Amino acid sequence: MRMSPLRVLLALSLFTAPLALALAEEAGLPVATAQVSQARSYALSQQFAGLVESAQQSTLAFTTSAPLAAMAVDAGDFVTQGQTLARLDDRELAAALSSARAAQRLAEAEHTAQRALADLAVTKAERAEALFKRQQLAEQAFDEARLAAAAEQARERVAKARAQQASAQAEEAAVRLSRAVLQAPYDGYVSERHVDEGSLLAPGAPVLTLVSAGALEARIGLPPALLSSLDSGASYALTVEGTTYPASLLQILPQLDPTARTATARFRFSTPTPGVRAGQLVELTLDRTINEAGFWVPLTALAEANRGLWSLFLAVPNGAGGYSAQRSLVEILHSTTSAAFVRGDLVSGDRVVQSGVGRLVPGQALRITQP
Repeated sequence: MRMSPLRVLLALSLFTAPLALALAEEAGLPVATAQVSQARSYALSQQFAGLVESAQQSTLAFTTSAPLAAMAVDAGDFVTQGQTLARLDDRELAAALSSARAAQRLAEAEHTAQRALADLAVTKAERAEALFKRQQLAEQAFDEARLAAAAEQARERVAKARAQQASAQAEEAAVRLSRAVLQAPYDGYVSERHVDEGSLLAPGAPVLTLVSAGALEARIGLPPALLSSLDSGASYALTVEGTTYPASLLQILPQLDPTARTATARFRFSTPTPGVRAGQLVELTLDRTINEAGFWVPLTALAEANRGLWSLFLAVPNGAGGYSAQRSLVEILHSTTSAAFVRGDLVSGDRVVQSGVGRLVPGQALRITQP
């Protein structure tokens, strides 16, 4: 009986399939490997966020109580040093100054009059002394003249002290009047306006908040363990809204943040920062070298194991000219988007299976398709 071609092909396939499978198993599962070598360290780049702040920021206030008569600026305005920002109703202060100056003039006149009386009494005492020495004046009269001169001199000193006191009070009134005008202590921007015209202000009540237009700085919280790696003479990269600026380390504040448990580091921008304003977010990039030996392996070569460890497979020679899978546990020290720096039971020259580790079992035959 003659077989059809279809039956022949079917019979051949049934015969050759087990043979092909056996040959494939003998050749091993095709895998791509990466040959690793030990590195003594790895580079670590970390980012930390903070805020841009003005190098100077002041809350301006009046030192006396009076109604606010005029406000010359508003939030967002740029001001220059010495510019008038606000003014109090100074009528009472001006009247107080006039009264103090009148009292000063009166005290000075009284002092002048008392000084003349003291000079006259001293002159009489000197004449009495001359007469007493010539025995032309009784001792009692001489004593009376001498004591009268001392009394007038004492009154002159009292009058002088009163004149000085009146002068100081007049000067104090003049200072109070001068402080009825609020002026900018430096060039900057008004960041906040706290009161409006007509408000009765108490001494020290906030009126305006001013931030310097000069150099800006950044305050960034850092883990205490990183502080020893900072160098005041080094240059650091600060990024604001996608633009990177060089900066230098100014200071590390001595106290930790009680909430975040971080240390605040102050950095000053080293170059002009057009467009950067106080209050913006800033990011510090720290590049460090970690002196820890290990191996770089692809992330796709790793599978999660127990107790925080990871597993990978090595393609090891099987003694018959081929390779077999050997499972190895490693610890991840650092990772990037495509690779991990690990330590474990590895040596330079090991071949790490790059991917597909989920289908491997220890001892499985492998065929390397890529060195």
